[in-house]
Amino acid sequence: MTGFTFERALKVLVFAALVLTVWKGLGRTPEFASHVTPERFFSGMVNDAENSLIMKERHLDFNDASAKAVRVRLEELLSQGRTPDPAMINEESLRRAVNRRLAVRERDADYAVMARERLDRMLALERQGWRMELGVSLPAPGEGSLVTGAAP
Repeated sequence: MTGFTFERALKVLVFAALVLTVWKGLGRTPEFASHVTPERFFSGMVNDAENSLIMKERHLDFNDASAKAVRVRLEELLSQGRTPDPAMINEESLRRAVNRRLAVRERDADYAVMARERLDRMLALERQGWRMELGVSLPAPGEGSLVTGAAP
């Protein structure tokens, strides 16, 4: 018996690094994290949903403020008797710009609603104490599914 050699120490360190890597990797999966560290898992999910909602609401507010600033500037120009060059802005381009702005406003409002719904779902899952199943389960075969009970 030669004792504790450098090679043995290296093997122990590599094994410890492998175990730590597996542990950290498993900790990032919802199957493992929802069972082992549920409070951390749900705080992360709720925090992500809250941040998403905040950013969507900020984006909506920024776009609304930008539209208001453009409207105020246009009113100032019109009150001074200045109008945009007809070669740059005609009725068709103005109509397209207004329609685009309305579409962007609707899309941003939808994104904010979806972020609110996501936050509500995360909070409901946390209240219910939801845990993802451990193990692998196949989806139920349905029409057009690639998973069928029969062998090809």
